Amino acid sequence: MMKPAPIAAAVLAVLASQAVAEQQPKTTVFDDVVVSASRTSTQKAEDVAAAMTVVNAEQIDDELITDISQLVRYEPGVEASGRGRFGLQDFNIRGISGNRVKIMVDGVDQINAYDSGTEFMRSSRNFVDLDTLKQVEITKTPASSLYGSDSIGGVVAYTTKDPADYLEAGDNSAGSVKVGYDGADNTFSETLVFANRTGSWESLLQYTRRDGDETETSGDVGGIGDNRTEADPMDNTSNALLGKLIFDNDGAHRVGMIAEYFDSTTEGDLLSQNDGEPGGDGVTYANQKADDESSRYRISLFHDWEANLAMFDSLSWKVNYQDSESDQVTKNWYKSVNTDRIMSRNYQEQSLQLSVDFAKQLKSSSVTHDVSYGADYRDDDLENLNTTSYANDLPTSVTRYAPKASSSTYGFYLQDQITLGKLTVTPGVRYDNTEMKPEIDEYYHGGFDEFKNHSSDALTWRLGTVYKFNDNVSTFFQFAQGFRSPDLKEMYYAEDSGRGYALLANPDLEAEESDSYELGLRLNNNWGSAELVAFYNQYDNFIVSTTDYSNPSYPYGQIQYNNIDEATIKGVEFKTQLWLDALLGAPEGLTLDFSVAYADGENDTNNTPINSIAPLNGVVGLSYDDADGVWGSSLNITMYQGKDEGDIEPITDWMGQAQDPYVPGGYAIVDLIGYYNITDALVVRGGVFNLLDKKYTRWNDVAGLEDGRSYMDRYTQPGRNIGVSVSYHF
Repeated sequence: MMKPAPIAAAVLAVLASQAVAEQQPKTTVFDDVVVSASRTSTQKAEDVAAAMTVVNAEQIDDELITDISQLVRYEPGVEASGRGRFGLQDFNIRGISGNRVKIMVDGVDQINAYDSGTEFMRSSRNFVDLDTLKQVEITKTPASSLYGSDSIGGVVAYTTKDPADYLEAGDNSAGSVKVGYDGADNTFSETLVFANRTGSWESLLQYTRRDGDETETSGDVGGIGDNRTEADPMDNTSNALLGKLIFDNDGAHRVGMIAEYFDSTTEGDLLSQNDGEPGGDGVTYANQKADDESSRYRISLFHDWEANLAMFDSLSWKVNYQDSESDQVTKNWYKSVNTDRIMSRNYQEQSLQLSVDFAKQLKSSSVTHDVSYGADYRDDDLENLNTTSYANDLPTSVTRYAPKASSSTYGFYLQDQITLGKLTVTPGVRYDNTEMKPEIDEYYHGGFDEFKNHSSDALTWRLGTVYKFNDNVSTFFQFAQGFRSPDLKEMYYAEDSGRGYALLANPDLEAEESDSYELGLRLNNNWGSAELVAFYNQYDNFIVSTTDYSNPSYPYGQIQYNNIDEATIKGVEFKTQLWLDALLGAPEGLTLDFSVAYADGENDTNNTPINSIAPLNGVVGLSYDDADGVWGSSLNITMYQGKDEGDIEPITDWMGQAQDPYVPGGYAIVDLIGYYNITDALVVRGGVFNLLDKKYTRWNDVAGLEDGRSYMDRYTQPGRNIGVSVSYHF
């Protein structure tokens, strides 16, 4: 595959040659309207001094998107991580993932992920049904100056649908029915929406149900144990309920309440983790089954006031309560006790969040200031509990791997977007303070009688600039700092397994910090649009898991989270959209999309690569939309280069002995998607994914695994599969 720089330069040269001559560009991807860049007002993506990705409800419908992996499948530089029993977990943005990427729903922070480090407990951050969303905004750089801790790797901001998204002018009521099928996991879905407008009041009620199976692999070996390459059988169900009630007094006051509920259940037969029949020779585990439940609900109250006062033009405040819980039960026969056991692993986080945002515009003859300022407060209670019971007379065990804890965070921010003709300068600053208080009780067996409280704070700032040479050509630069406090597991998780390894707490961890630089060039005219971005991110006190094999009492090592001095991630991204009708005289509605991402990351403390970096990847798409809007289709090719072994972190086995890493090859997969509007109200959509039935493995699913294992096909993605949906609006 070609490196991104020559491709980008060629396309930019074509566009630049037309940029001055063409002064009336068509609507481009840069005309997407975003809110997350300022928190208080909307602005076009082309005016933001950072690379952003926007996915709207129309794309979610037309591309048959049903999960977060599909949400970003055509966005190089952004991936979803997670698979198997626990499913998709969160996002990886330019090699940074997990709790370093802030995920928000309507401005409400989602919980941190909690991973026990075993196959028995992983609480994800994937508690949102995508049919409830009208827009997703992804910021690819640290955003701590606006959003505080946990946004050191970027922000994924979900916005749920409003009644107005269904109600056209003059409508008192409207609704929608949608049914769909996803062949990758044999999931059937049904969505029902009702919206109403009565005077100044608007309301919305939406419900989505999904029933499916395990996500298929391309493996063809069944049976039990390590040799199995077919996916373990799973039955998955989810329910999503969204309700809104809004009072809008002609824009002066907008007051509302949002109620949201999401739950998912998984029942599975963990065949790949069985050694044989109970009591058989060499059998450690048998009859392993999963029975998992996760849920999230939240209540939000908000008030938007167009005040036009001396101190502020507008004021928005929100109060949110959220409760997220994962209860994962593993049933099996275990050799050490020679009986059946039930292991219940529970994690719960309850959160109260308050925010207030002000906006003020100041104008003179030559300068405009769009000032945003405000404050956030968040209070969380975190709890994990592990209960193990047995079929015989062994006593029930009740423990915590990490103590109960309460966490409180507050922050203040100020940002000023200064427009001076063609130049826009946006300085911003924020102060954050985080405290976590662990509570040792009789269930915590981590070897500590008490922990000191953790406290960390930071002043982070950013400086963004956008310069418009003309209506078609602009450049941007941003320097942004990031900050993240260590989380519950990293500081306090401890377990002495009694099986030759131990997990050690580290309450002395320091907060992570980062400096990020981003430089970009944007072009758009009536031939299309393009963006070329280079970025350089440096991280200090980066938190990583390390293993110490020096204690002979623990031959499999003592595992602990520690700070490393420095890590660096840098790279280049390019994307373009070309209207071939204007460029080549092709049929009207024919469009070519191309994007590519390259990144390189290194642990500068020991000069080793960072495994979370994806290999060079890109997407080419050819789409056609009928001029009358009746039908359309797109053909997309997603390409990944094979990972170079020199870009893989050295790995060891459980005894600390060096091993050869597993290195998956490169691949290209083809998707064909289309839609047809039978009437203005009735739309049919369909797609064939992995059209050529390519067998392939994503790097993030196998990073850190050793070569030579018999079961690697278990990590492959689905072969050829279809998706279809039918929606009716009334």
